[in-house]
Amino acid sequence: MTGDLLIDVVGALLAAIVVAAVLYSRYPWSRPRRRLGTAATATFVAWLLWRVVLRLSNADNLDVDNPLLLGVSAQDVGSGVLAFLLTAAPLGLLSERDAPAHRVVATAAIAGALAILVDRFI
Repeated sequence: MTGDLLIDVVGALLAAIVVAAVLYSRYPWSRPRRRLGTAATATFVAWLLWRVVLRLSNADNLDVDNPLLLGVSAQDVGSGVLAFLLTAAPLGLLSERDAPAHRVVATAAIAGALAILVDRFI
């Protein structure tokens, strides 16, 4: 169990680093005012929260790769959806209330898509 927790934390850290790096290099809107940190932190928390839910519900059957979807499993999609939600909520409701919605949604979508991608290969 301790080994699983370590793998989950390393995976969450890797996903957060990838989100931060891609947002910083490819989406300039995310750089100022802690937007980048919010997205990376939300991805980290979402990843760990999703793993806790999976472990508590004994949902091993969600980690079955679907060949029609390029090997993406329901577990991978769950990581991305939760990363999207936990990124969009604080940005849209708290720190970036006056920002255009498409900017907030784009930032959250990038975080979610990257979380799926990282989870696909871990």
